[in-house]
Amino acid sequence: MEQSKKGQHHPNAAADKQSTSELSAVPKPKHKHYGHRERMRTRFQKSGLEGFQPHEILELLLFYALPRVDTNPIAHDLIDTFHSLSGVLDADIQDLKHVKGISENAAVFLKLLPELFQQYQLDKLREHAALNTTEKLSAYIAAKLSDAVEEKALLLCLDAHLHLLHCETISAGTAQSTILDTHRIVECAIRMRSSRIVLAHNHPQGKACFSDADLFATQQLRRVLDSMQIQLLDHIVLGKSGETISMRQVMG
Repeated sequence: MEQSKKGQHHPNAAADKQSTSELSAVPKPKHKHYGHRERMRTRFQKSGLEGFQPHEILELLLFYALPRVDTNPIAHDLIDTFHSLSGVLDADIQDLKHVKGISENAAVFLKLLPELFQQYQLDKLREHAALNTTEKLSAYIAAKLSDAVEEKALLLCLDAHLHLLHCETISAGTAQSTILDTHRIVECAIRMRSSRIVLAHNHPQGKACFSDADLFATQQLRRVLDSMQIQLLDHIVLGKSGETISMRQVMG
């Protein structure tokens, strides 16, 4: 009678099992980018962003918006599309999403950064209790208008000790011009019970300088405010490169 194969042990079975086990234990070769994120983070921790190229800064930032994606080619595409790091951060959310690999979360994250930088600078300036020098006023205005792509006019309402009570955009125009709204300026100053105000506007495509129209409009506004016992302390212009000019200093 033929012996049943049930329970029969093949002499090579153990060897085959061991061989299979040994093969499965062989580690897979590491991907060429293995540890790249950790190396980038370590590099930043050691020396900050010194030496980082614009695309590398974006690549590092996108680690936190795209956790399981190779962000290097996406960062290159962003620079190619918007031409610079600032161009990327100034881009519209919908335009950012047109770049392959950029999700809505990533686009919102990138767009959040300039707003965060601005709030950081403004918060640092608030540590100086009073805006009692032209330098402090200019620094505040530069931080407030640093991301503006169109010309804006700001009104700073101050108290008797030159503490900032309120800052409001009173008008916004094109990239070349804006309008001083006398009625709105007076209304805001009265509403904030401000006895001293400062005007500011930016030239997003030009130098910090005063046009004849700026000088005339400011003189007209000063006459109205003087009649209401509200003091116009200064009118400051911010240029494209971040430089400022003070009408009070220019006019003496």
